[in-house]
Amino acid sequence: MHSGRLQSVHWLTSLIAVAIGCALLLPITASAQPGGGHPDFSGVWFPQGFARRTPNPPPFTEAAQKLVDEFNATFTADDDSGKYCIWPGVPRVIWGAPFAIEVFHRPQDVTIYWEGYGMYRKIYMADHDPPEPIVPTAMGHSLAHWEGDTLVVETTHLRPYPYMDSLPTSSDARVTERFSLETREQDGEMRDFLVAEVTLIDPKIYSEPVQLRGEIRRDPELHILEYTCSTTLWEEYLIEKGLTLPDVDALP
Repeated sequence: MHSGRLQSVHWLTSLIAVAIGCALLLPITASAQPGGGHPDFSGVWFPQGFARRTPNPPPFTEAAQKLVDEFNATFTADDDSGKYCIWPGVPRVIWGAPFAIEVFHRPQDVTIYWEGYGMYRKIYMADHDPPEPIVPTAMGHSLAHWEGDTLVVETTHLRPYPYMDSLPTSSDARVTERFSLETREQDGEMRDFLVAEVTLIDPKIYSEPVQLRGEIRRDPELHILEYTCSTTLWEEYLIEKGLTLPDVDALP
């Protein structure tokens, strides 16, 4: 009896081991993937810059053009807010600054962390009970849905960006982004690129939609480092120079 029980235990142990081994060899199912069978954008990436901006120059309204002219007559290159870590926000942040970007992709959301300025952004999937927007922010409130393998993101509740030399936006701005994953050859290697096709609509500032295209390249050898700055320096600088930012929300 003892020998029979021992053989049964050995047989059951072997069966369990085989079952575990087979499970490890099975491919990950679509439901286990961040995109539910769609492309996974997770990883560390590096910007490749804006490939296109149309129209160029931007089609400013008559009222906005006056602010642009006043801004250019008052502010100089030394007054660049980027030197003081002012977040450029959506849509400018895609994908210009030469710093690493880390993307965390889950079924319910996409989190993007920029090494530059320590910026982060949350994109919520519309079908996963997203939170309601509370206050306008630099990155705005972003809701996404899939159209095939393209992630379509609609962003509203953006804080005004009154820097008229760098694609300004008012509180009325709405941004639509279409993210897609492409694999193509670069420098003799096959590389992944996350491509963003962006449409900016802001009737206070632009007479027609502005189209942007940017991309980032996946780079598994990159690491995210800390980038620390304070907006207080920028505010003190403006006061010292006697500079006042345009009130873009006052536009008709």
